Amino acid sequence: MATHVKLTVTHYRRPEHTHEAFMKWIVEEHLPLAIPVFKRCGVINYSLFDTPAAMNAELKANMGGHRAAWDYADFDCFIEYTLNDVKNIGQFLADPDWAKSIEHQEEWVDTSKALMSIGYITPYLLESGEAVNVPGL
Repeated sequence: MATHVKLTVTHYRRPEHTHEAFMKWIVEEHLPLAIPVFKRCGVINYSLFDTPAAMNAELKANMGGHRAAWDYADFDCFIEYTLNDVKNIGQFLADPDWAKSIEHQEEWVDTSKALMSIGYITPYLLESGEAVNVPGL
């Protein structure tokens, strides 16, 4: 069974910025500096899950009757890093160009609310429709 390390981070924007401006900062200013660091330091996949408030409100309205006890996330984005090894995290954090890529982070991100998680990811259904790593399939 193939597994990779997955590191996730949720981010809330600072209140003086709109969601759209925040996402634009990540994509247009942060990522052009960060992607070369990721490539050098063993990050094999990076995904940015944009979670606009309007979509979350609609989800809550539609799912409320089915899952009334559930809570609904209100962060602005969910970032996923896929790595071959946990040591890759230390490699990109120690890279001097990483510091440059996040030098304006405090202006944009409410870091007091960030939530991180780490673990292993194992695919079970691929985009191709192929089921993998499932016994009996």
